[in-house]
Amino acid sequence: MRLILVRHPKPLCEPGLCYGRLDLECVGDALDTAALRLGGLAEGCRIVTSPARRARDLAAMLGPDVTVDGRLQELDFGDWEGRRWQDIGREPVEAWQRALPDAAPPGGETLSAMAARCAAWLASLDRHGPPVLAITHAGPIRVIRALLGGEPLLTYFRVSIPFAEPLAIEVSSRETG
Repeated sequence: MRLILVRHPKPLCEPGLCYGRLDLECVGDALDTAALRLGGLAEGCRIVTSPARRARDLAAMLGPDVTVDGRLQELDFGDWEGRRWQDIGREPVEAWQRALPDAAPPGGETLSAMAARCAAWLASLDRHGPPVLAITHAGPIRVIRALLGGEPLLTYFRVSIPFAEPLAIEVSSRETG
């Protein structure tokens, strides 16, 4: 099965903002640009999207039949949502990072919990159906890559995930359940 993962277009927010679950719209013409670039790729695909507006808006531009799936949401940063990383402070962020994947920001979600929902989503895919184009976020893309490769969850967290760029992966029957 072919799985195409796409991070949403660039969100409209100030640089350095913690915005995991914030429901942000996209910058300027980022949606139109992404839809033009990805339109041909979406043909013949089952389109699945995170419920976040920045992902959902792109998915709606790529096809009329879109499935919204909450398992593709970004990590919930809890009390840190909508705050600038600089204002949260270096010490709490570094303490959280050192304790990954089983620590959560205050009132938020652990990376392990996000991985469990991403694994459940992968297991639900019809491996004999059409290719799947998933519009999601950097966190789930990194986790899904690690899960499919049988690698530690933090393997891809130093890898940049560009906005609105497709990442195609061939998934074997064994990998999806």
